[in-house]
Amino acid sequence: MTHASRDSIERFVRGTLGCGCPDEVFEHLVVSHLPPIAGRPPIVQLQVGSRLLIHVVAPPKGAAASGWIEQLAANGRAARDRHGYNRFRLVLASPAPLTAAREIEERFARAIVGDEKAHLHFVGSDQLPAGLEYPAQRPQVPPGSLRADAK
Repeated sequence: MTHASRDSIERFVRGTLGCGCPDEVFEHLVVSHLPPIAGRPPIVQLQVGSRLLIHVVAPPKGAAASGWIEQLAANGRAARDRHGYNRFRLVLASPAPLTAAREIEERFARAIVGDEKAHLHFVGSDQLPAGLEYPAQRPQVPPGSLRADAK
């Protein structure tokens, strides 16, 4: 990873997402592109040190549809716990503000109730640093087919 992209990712994580991670955490960054499987949309996964797991996802068409945000929350929390990260941040990136943002926030809050180490963020696609752009949204299988243990 180039120094410039490392700097832009650090600015994004600290500035846009509000993470207070210490400097040493940013010495090790891994960006992975996870393909869509089992109905889950493609995810850009960012591992910041051994502390923070970030999933960047494009919201599906019909973002008010039930099930998808809950499954993304469950999948991310399971990955966080399985790999020993301190926090999980789910980032929904879209070119325009989501009309269903408030409903999505409420559903995410219900899905993570009692978990203070999982957070939801809405960002504009243009706020994503190089390397964190998500793949083009592909057709999805109905949300009921998502699995919490899907990786």
